[in-house]
Amino acid sequence: MHNISCAPREEELLRLVSRQTDVSRVQRVPRIRRKSVVGPIVLALLGTQLLFLASFTSVDVPIATKRNFTNFLQRQMRYASNIIPRQYYGRVEAAVPALKEPVREVRRSSYTPLVAVAIFLGYVLGPILGPISCLVFIVLGLLGPCVGVHAFASGGGLNYYIEPGFGYLLSLIGASWIAGAVTIHKRTTASQLFAVFSGLTVTHLTGLVYLLGSCLVSYLIDGSRASLAWQPWVFELARNMTWYPLPYDIVFSLVLIGIGFPFRWLALSLIAPDITPKPSPKPAPKPAVQSRQRGSVPVAFQTEIVEEFV
Repeated sequence: MHNISCAPREEELLRLVSRQTDVSRVQRVPRIRRKSVVGPIVLALLGTQLLFLASFTSVDVPIATKRNFTNFLQRQMRYASNIIPRQYYGRVEAAVPALKEPVREVRRSSYTPLVAVAIFLGYVLGPILGPISCLVFIVLGLLGPCVGVHAFASGGGLNYYIEPGFGYLLSLIGASWIAGAVTIHKRTTASQLFAVFSGLTVTHLTGLVYLLGSCLVSYLIDGSRASLAWQPWVFELARNMTWYPLPYDIVFSLVLIGIGFPFRWLALSLIAPDITPKPSPKPAPKPAVQSRQRGSVPVAFQTEIVEEFV
């Protein structure tokens, strides 16, 4: 029997067993992202239909001024006081002096949630499909009357660009794009608020610039201040289209953004669904190792080592 030290050979075999064991424990499941072709088309058309419905949705709201809101709250309090029993009405009237004041008229206006829906589409569909839906809606409103389709509640047609509110319709594309660009990679409270306020800023600035610019261009080209029928009331129109609906645009946009995450997840699933393949078969059990101390040999290799050094 040769007295040969087998320590280097043992360490090499131990490293080999350890490497094979670590590799067998790692099981990676690849994730394949597949781009859908039909999904984006369907989502863009659904977004256009949502804008179509919003165009014909009109909500009667009080005009957003301090005095008008005060009159509105006073009127609501007066309606609520009618259900109070007579024996308690005197106490309630003494506690709330506003009930003794005469009810004043509440001015109201019609609100259409087109801007809020455009921001919602940008948040749900992203900075590409959201603006595409808005663009299809505008094109449909301009060309649709030729085939009997009216997407705009106040008309439409090829000459609709001379209307005072057409700039607000064009701004839907920018509002949807910026809302999608801000929230495409992150969905935090700060990004959602920034998306809403930046989208509203783009909408109303574009609408005001188009409104005032159309008057200026008409005056420079035609040389007449009365060339447009609505020109004498341009500042009143700017107030009605920006100042009055702005508080409701903020409220409706925040509400739609708040409930939009499930729709965003569904849209992402339709655009690029995840395909997770079946897991591979379980690896073979690792060889038993008695001890890793110096001088000891794994059971699986004892026979070979003994034969080699005998």
